[in-house]
Amino acid sequence: MKKIFLNVALVASFASLATAGFEENFKASVKKRADIDAEVQLKKPLKSFKNQYFVIGRTQNGEIFPVIVSQDGGYFVALSSMMNLNQEDSQMIMEELNKAGDEKEKRDTKILNELFASFNANDFIYLKGEGENLPTQIIVTDPDCPYCRKHLEMIESELKVANLKLIFAPVHDKEAFIKAQLAMNQTAKLKLEDTKGKIKILRKFYSDIKLSKQEMATDFSQVRTNTDKIFASKAIKGVPFVFEQQ
Repeated sequence: MKKIFLNVALVASFASLATAGFEENFKASVKKRADIDAEVQLKKPLKSFKNQYFVIGRTQNGEIFPVIVSQDGGYFVALSSMMNLNQEDSQMIMEELNKAGDEKEKRDTKILNELFASFNANDFIYLKGEGENLPTQIIVTDPDCPYCRKHLEMIESELKVANLKLIFAPVHDKEAFIKAQLAMNQTAKLKLEDTKGKIKILRKFYSDIKLSKQEMATDFSQVRTNTDKIFASKAIKGVPFVFEQQ
């Protein structure tokens, strides 16, 4: 998951924030300095620093970030290994970060399971793995994404340990959507177990091929709808994205 890094420098509060509450001041400070809408998920007093709190902030997208915050919430510093925290504070922070991380992972897993369960079988390209009782990984991908192309180069090795379900969410221009739709249309004509045939089609479109006039007229509304749905969830922010189905 992508982490949010906040400015390590101390952030001063403005006089207009002085009368506001702790959480309101904190929200305003984060918004001012990082342009992020956040809320206080956890707040605990520190023994190492007088009148300061350990805070776990959470963004609207569910990302969490740890900071040390002043008593009024008007300024903060990013948590750093250079800080001289006593053992009790250090242990408390580690426990709370682990707990928050576990809670976030559970939330994300629930959201992703619900998201992918909402698609139809024909929204995916299914690649059967080489063994029995293998886990299934869902790959969100884009034919024109360089990292997705690199990922496809190693697809055979991944099929040794998992079944794969590819779903397209292009982040590039119209040609990427058309390539994705063409790949879906063509692989749909193959037998379910024809993994090699599907990979051959995928590699054809995961390249800088020039599409014909007829291909450019392809209706790619299915890929467009799926893409909008995937990114509207806010659980996925880029490609390639890999999730083990549960």
